[in-house]
Amino acid sequence: MCHNHYKENFNGWYSQPVRWYRISGRVVQLNRAVCHERPLFTKIPIKRGNKKARAVFSRDEIKILLALPDENYETGLRDKVLLSFMYATGARAQEICDFTVDALHINDKNASVTLIGKGSKARQVGISLTLARTVRKYIIHRHIEGYPEKHVFSSQTHEQMTVSCVEGIYKKYVAIAKEKHPNMFLKDSYPPHSMRHSTACHLLEAGVDIMTIKNILGHVSVQTTQIYAEMSQDSVDRKLKEWNDTWFSGNAEVKEVKKSIPGFLKRK
Repeated sequence: MCHNHYKENFNGWYSQPVRWYRISGRVVQLNRAVCHERPLFTKIPIKRGNKKARAVFSRDEIKILLALPDENYETGLRDKVLLSFMYATGARAQEICDFTVDALHINDKNASVTLIGKGSKARQVGISLTLARTVRKYIIHRHIEGYPEKHVFSSQTHEQMTVSCVEGIYKKYVAIAKEKHPNMFLKDSYPPHSMRHSTACHLLEAGVDIMTIKNILGHVSVQTTQIYAEMSQDSVDRKLKEWNDTWFSGNAEVKEVKKSIPGFLKRK
């Protein structure tokens, strides 16, 4: 219950409307400046803990993950193409769900895809011809090549896949990978965004400049992309430690360090 009244202040001017509310049997006077009743709730500041470290797949873990789906089954074929596509493009889960047939562009020399990001902003991402042909082959397999607005990835019940479906796919294959490789995949959780983090870190480690990665990922600010530089440095520190442990253990063996871009990220 609420009643509006105008209240004359000490200068003789009428102030903003004063509202009277009946709360739990009491009449409470409220306006923008003052409350004549003790607030029913007191705002307690929430102590924010440290943010969890982002889960990133190693290159070896990526190879294992992409090899798990069984292409002899319809869902296995879909999952293999989907996981490969996410790693190659660094796409968000929602961008994967929104990916349509006409968003694949391919000719004899180049290939790219159009991804619709946050705020409905479109961006072009170059991909390898190998991956582009794989995606096109999958589109033909589904008999949707003549329907430009059809979504490339569908669930078993809906024409357009949902983010929760993508999350389920990741959860399924990470669980299998953890069981088969107990010494790998050591993070508690690998959400779909882990593939995006991995793409960014692997590109950085391969020497791709930060501005190019920003454009690939569709970040508005380079400061967001800069986070991956810090994550990549963690990887460098870890490799340096492994190198020192090997060198000072008395079993020193010089190995050639390859700094190439993973196959799916190369343009041919």
